[in-house]
Amino acid sequence: MIKPIKIAILSCNHGHAKGYYPLKDDPMFELVAVSIAPGYEGGEGMEKLENIPQYSTDEELYANHPELEAVILASDNISHMRQVRDATKRGLHIFSMKVPTFDMDEYAEMIRLTEEAGVVCQVELEMRHHAPVYRVKEAIENGAIGKLLSVNLVNYSHNPVWWWPWMCDPEESYGKRVSLRPGDHRFRGGALADHPHVFDVIRYITGSEFGTVYADVSPNLRDEVQTEDMVRIIGKLKNDVIFSIDPSYANNERREYPRKGVKNPKPVEVFMTAVGTKGTIVADLYGKTFCSQMVPTGDYYCAGLGSSGLWNRRTAEFYHCIRNGRKPTVGLREHYNSIRAMNAAYESIRLGEAVKLD
Repeated sequence: MIKPIKIAILSCNHGHAKGYYPLKDDPMFELVAVSIAPGYEGGEGMEKLENIPQYSTDEELYANHPELEAVILASDNISHMRQVRDATKRGLHIFSMKVPTFDMDEYAEMIRLTEEAGVVCQVELEMRHHAPVYRVKEAIENGAIGKLLSVNLVNYSHNPVWWWPWMCDPEESYGKRVSLRPGDHRFRGGALADHPHVFDVIRYITGSEFGTVYADVSPNLRDEVQTEDMVRIIGKLKNDVIFSIDPSYANNERREYPRKGVKNPKPVEVFMTAVGTKGTIVADLYGKTFCSQMVPTGDYYCAGLGSSGLWNRRTAEFYHCIRNGRKPTVGLREHYNSIRAMNAAYESIRLGEAVKLD
């Protein structure tokens, strides 16, 4: 018999927060309450939270709901350390958005706090449960393309999106204001900071860690953004496979809600190419999209055709980790080297040279 987990969603200002509002109808969970960061009241999807108690601070939520067992950190990156401290102090299990923190000392503290408290800490990486990722890994491991030589992974998207402005704020996104490089007016915390899942996918399908990383940025498409929006990373993995990653905000449009249409027929794209000694794999990792052009605006209406992965699979995994003692596919320790590689890419931009990870 399923015993629902009493859970709360904190802050609700991350772009993926709305994906967890349907937990109120999930038999594995009882959505007890949410806290909403200032300025994000009435955001997209919050009509689904009707009859769910809402609080303006985490402290107020905790004071009113001592029955809680777990929390989702659906918040800006800078809030995660504070929220991990608060949750572990109360013995609550934690589901974190995809960047726990870029401060590696804080990251080590998160590992210590969660392990000493004996709580589950699972990290959301949306690409890990997409079927094409599994298929590519399987094909490579079965020798379908011979010895793997190189991997190219691209994630083009748009910015600002519905969690703007915090994703364009270097302090809230990266955790502090760190200049990209001498003489550059921009700061860390943009497109590179928003896409840890592409680093994770490279590590997952190759079974290797990053060895040498070189990154560079080009001028921004958007003048009002303080962080980088066009970036490219290349280098070599420790197994000598060559990699390249492009996580740029390459579609220059704003998303508006309620959604009225988009300028590009497929505004979010995630695809990869794997080259081996006997062949090549070209894979669309984000699923097929149906697009129709709207008259008279010329904008496109886009709808997904099925799903390349299951959104609720990660929450189902979270449930079984808590109730049945399973280990998360991606916990803090599993994700650690992806964040290290992202910081190495930022260091490469600052130095203008390749950075080697020991």
